[in-house]
Amino acid sequence: MTQFNRCKNLMDQELNSEFQAFFKHKFTSTRDVSQQYLELIVKASQSEIGYLHLYNANTQEIKLNVWSQKVLDMCATTHDSHYPIKEAGIWADCIRQDHYVIHNDYPNQASNAGLPSGHFPLTRHMSFPVKVKGEIVAVIGVGNAISAYTQETACYINQIIQDTVAKVSFKIEQIKDQAEAMKREFNETPNEEILIDMLEAISKALEMHDVYTTHHQQKVSKISERIAEKLELPQQQITGLVIGALIHDIGKISIPTQILNKVNKLHAVEYELLKLHTTNGSAILKGVKSPWPIFEMINQHHERLDGTGYPLGLTSKQICIEAKIIAVADTFDAMASDRPYRYAQGADKAIAELKLNRGIKYDHYVVDAFMSCYNDDATFGGLYNPPPR
Repeated sequence: MTQFNRCKNLMDQELNSEFQAFFKHKFTSTRDVSQQYLELIVKASQSEIGYLHLYNANTQEIKLNVWSQKVLDMCATTHDSHYPIKEAGIWADCIRQDHYVIHNDYPNQASNAGLPSGHFPLTRHMSFPVKVKGEIVAVIGVGNAISAYTQETACYINQIIQDTVAKVSFKIEQIKDQAEAMKREFNETPNEEILIDMLEAISKALEMHDVYTTHHQQKVSKISERIAEKLELPQQQITGLVIGALIHDIGKISIPTQILNKVNKLHAVEYELLKLHTTNGSAILKGVKSPWPIFEMINQHHERLDGTGYPLGLTSKQICIEAKIIAVADTFDAMASDRPYRYAQGADKAIAELKLNRGIKYDHYVVDAFMSCYNDDATFGGLYNPPPR
């Protein structure tokens, strides 16, 4: 038995368990499905990096989709998402040839075309066409294994993809069906009914009106909308996000103003009381009829990818995309805006915090989308002062 086969047998046992867990998990976005599937393929190929991008045979375009964790740690994702295949380098040859390809000396085999500036370095590379019902719908690439890729390795990975792609496609279609169901509910639910429910909930906050929180929520909502547009989320999902962000801190009506506006550092007991604004806020909205996950947005916007957030200590896959977006917008505004009792730390420090904890506390793709928005307009339409020149 070759060393590869011995490793493969051990790997198969572990991968089988991980694939079973993957197919049982309930994902909330198609990107999360692609991300976790890609990580399994990268592991199976004993590679360092990988990517999974979508392909449209009618337009001859590749839509950049997800990169493996190692790639995300090395460079920022791009939001110039549609990539004509004629401009792609040899990494896309698997689509052109309708067969997997191997490049064990990538720098000398590849032309400079097709790899944008700042692209992660490639030494060895394999890519595979992903077919559903006989049509190429995606490309999976892996790279930088310790040793050269072999035909045996390529056949093994290709077989894994063939054996699992139907189930992966089914999971993605389920999420799309859920999105369509949400869209139908959005279209069928009278706007007046939604607004009345929301206004009744928001009216509960009037007795403990706080100027800073009101302005903060408005700015977070506008930033969240920009981020969601950059991520190309469906319009009905963006609408729900805007509403959820507008009331994400509604639970602070239950927090004494002397704690909300305290100049000195909060005592441990006071901080624990402040943290209750997430659960108190979600309790206010519980039972309100809405096609959007408003409850989750309010309850989860202080959760963090690494499980260090509150109130439940959720991790990446358990946090809805809307809450991940609000978390980034909330962090930026909290640090970039003046409060009644202190001056702002500044946009520079806010950005440093987001970059430092990108992929640790804050979602890679959301931070990258925020940075793209910030680079487009650092004032976010006049909400903030322009940075000094």
